[in-house]
Amino acid sequence: MNENKCTFNELEFFAHIKKRPGMYFGEPSLFFMRNYILGMQHAFSFCGYQDKFKYFHLFTEWYQENVINDERGYQNGYANWYTHLMYVTACHDKEALERFLREFERYLEEVHNISLPEVN
Repeated sequence: MNENKCTFNELEFFAHIKKRPGMYFGEPSLFFMRNYILGMQHAFSFCGYQDKFKYFHLFTEWYQENVINDERGYQNGYANWYTHLMYVTACHDKEALERFLREFERYLEEVHNISLPEVN
């Protein structure tokens, strides 16, 4: 196991993504963000760290229950948060990323009464 401390802060990560998505992905893209997160999760696991995306995982469950599922609890045919966001934005990747960030911030405020920190 790696002896170094992992100082990753999930909320700061998403605040930086919101402020400068192109710096992380080359261009604003929900597809690139999803793959970036999957890569980070793999790297954390490979280095012996626990998954650092607690709020993100809880968000995906919340999004399924509060946005995708209709009033009867049906999924309306969408498999998950990503496919739903791509569908409702007509596969406009930049708009899907912007909508994800709005929904993620809404989730943080409604469920945890917190917001993304200010970053430079």
